[in-house]
Amino acid sequence: MEEIGQGLLKCGRPFLWVNRERKDGDKMEDKLSCKDELEMQGKIVSWCSQVEVLKHPSHYGWNSTLESIASGVPIVVCPLWNDQVCNAKFIQDIWKNGVRLNVSEGGVVERYEFSRCIEIAMGGNKEGKELRRNAKKWSDLAKEAMKENGTSSVNLQAFANEILLGHNEY
Repeated sequence: MEEIGQGLLKCGRPFLWVNRERKDGDKMEDKLSCKDELEMQGKIVSWCSQVEVLKHPSHYGWNSTLESIASGVPIVVCPLWNDQVCNAKFIQDIWKNGVRLNVSEGGVVERYEFSRCIEIAMGGNKEGKELRRNAKKWSDLAKEAMKENGTSSVNLQAFANEILLGHNEY
């Protein structure tokens, strides 16, 4: 938590940090040495609407990945388990709409790495522009697929027909 907080301060960008309260009611952000400085730069909350957040950079997990693609925002990823490793591979290496945080040998994302990735995703350098261009491209493709008679619509109808009618009727 401290490294993320320090990384946010270092990059100097406004932010929204969603940090759930623990079951015992403790707030992890209360333990941050830089809490007051962070609150001047951004906002720390215990909950917010994921769909609304995804209209802004960035979030991640399979559903979040799909929502982020549909919203056209670049993603900063740090895979921890399950499908996140595969998602990160697609996001960074195949779709090229995000950047992956490098984890130290001790298993920590250091503040400088966090700041570096935020700056890539939000900055005006060549790599950041390419991420945003690719994020928009994938968003446009997703929107096209979701239109009436788009590939998502057609495939969903075929799936429903298979279940309901026992055959695939296009």
